[in-house]
Amino acid sequence: MKVNYFPKQDKSGFCQPCVSVGNVGQLATDLIISSLNLEKVGIIYHSSILPVIGNDPYTQFSQNNCRLTTPCEVYENSSQDLVVLQQRSPLIKGKKEEFVTWLSDWIKENRFKQIIILTSSFAHERVDSQIFGCQLRILMSKSVEEKNGKLFLETLKWKEVEKRHGDEMTDSIFLPGSGMAKQLFHKCSESSVLMMSLFCSEGDNIQDSITLCNCLNSWLHLIGPSKNIHTWKTPESWKLVYGSHFDQTLFH
Repeated sequence: MKVNYFPKQDKSGFCQPCVSVGNVGQLATDLIISSLNLEKVGIIYHSSILPVIGNDPYTQFSQNNCRLTTPCEVYENSSQDLVVLQQRSPLIKGKKEEFVTWLSDWIKENRFKQIIILTSSFAHERVDSQIFGCQLRILMSKSVEEKNGKLFLETLKWKEVEKRHGDEMTDSIFLPGSGMAKQLFHKCSESSVLMMSLFCSEGDNIQDSITLCNCLNSWLHLIGPSKNIHTWKTPESWKLVYGSHFDQTLFH
């Protein structure tokens, strides 16, 4: 593996999306990077990540910018109090444990004060009690619960991940489709770590990513409200999520 970025010690926050159902965590990270104008400051190369390459997704169409984008990159804001890792491709089958171990060690070495994991879970796996109301579920480490548990559960009305009862999964966290989120949480559980997961289905998950960002913003206040609505800046690349427009003359 190769890392060409080493953050200054004791950054206040680190945000990590997981490749999960609907890519909600990755889309939410796109919104954070675009809205806060985060700067790409490094790349992470690891043999566990499928290789991919493309044009910079945050470049304006009007700009003649040909910078390349790689599978796993590190972004940072100018005040250096938030580091975001954007992972754009999935892990190779059978390599999850290897990557999670390496990533958790890297996170611990850099002593981030707050670790935030963004992910999602299959909506069709919900039980009846989960269908209505807030679709956000959180998992807190002991230090986060002691510091922010009351804020999250009573003030913001977030809900903790429910455990499944009556079967062999009684003591398990049941979040199917959430990728490496559970493994990374457990590896970092001795630190201050919060996992945020949204129930969703595959499809157009832009609104789901906005919902996840709004929940995060209600805690961290990353952006200010505009007419009581949090306005997130979407990347230019989102205009091509479903491909370019077809030539209308085809139907003449």
